[in-house]
Amino acid sequence: MTSALFINGIYESVLLEILSAQEVRGGGFSYLQPHKGQVIALLRREDPSTSNPIRLYASTTANLSSICYTAEIVGWKDKRELLGHQSVEIRKHLLEWQQDELDLFDGAQEGAAQAINIIIIQNLKRLETVYSTGLLTKRSDGLPLKKRTRPGGWSEVNCFDDLLSLPIETRSHIDSCLTSQIADSLNLPDSERARRLQKAQRYAERVQIISIGYRRNADVIAAVLLRANGNCERCKANAPFTRRSDGSPYLEVHHWKPLSDGGPDIVDNAGALCPNCHREVHHA
Repeated sequence: MTSALFINGIYESVLLEILSAQEVRGGGFSYLQPHKGQVIALLRREDPSTSNPIRLYASTTANLSSICYTAEIVGWKDKRELLGHQSVEIRKHLLEWQQDELDLFDGAQEGAAQAINIIIIQNLKRLETVYSTGLLTKRSDGLPLKKRTRPGGWSEVNCFDDLLSLPIETRSHIDSCLTSQIADSLNLPDSERARRLQKAQRYAERVQIISIGYRRNADVIAAVLLRANGNCERCKANAPFTRRSDGSPYLEVHHWKPLSDGGPDIVDNAGALCPNCHREVHHA
């Protein structure tokens, strides 16, 4: 995986100003100035350019827990090392296109002395579907980013751009379409199915699947498993195998009235089932 940069908590007004400028100019580059007096090591090390861009992910001050914007980083400067003509060019650009950033660049804004990084970006996009920052993994140890509670700072992360380009589907739509397509295929003559298989793509298409889950009560699960004592509470047979992790009997805790239908997450509404009975309850 390649490196990318996550910046935490950019003012959305700054990003909207950039989007507006991009629309008027038909593209072009813009500047970001994170409020921190520390050099971004990734950018100094990699020296991004238009031919060697680095992916940027950004949350906003109003939504710290989500990746809301993405862009390409095509340049970087340390404000303290700018030459005279470089400062003039940047100031001219800000005056014309990013006036809200001008005071920060000139040092007139509170905390401006700490904004030493000048990041040059292009192709800023506001994501239609926002993603949890927990999807980003740190380059240093591969662990997910921890939830942010305040703006400021950045992290070097793994790039996951392929995810952003995938089509989005719901689990129910995927399952419904597949069920219908299987039924249609079963009704085809063998020759027609064989012809379609011959022409079909070898590998399955990747999609993003959106689903809603529930934070279940671990005490309910534990109490139901202990009550079952290793036996399916529907067919009464022993659990079909034991877990590799701890050797306990493998049973699945099922809610008789599903949580999605308003069922309560309580012991009386749950049973420990073998995988076969669990599938039968759902699909038979």
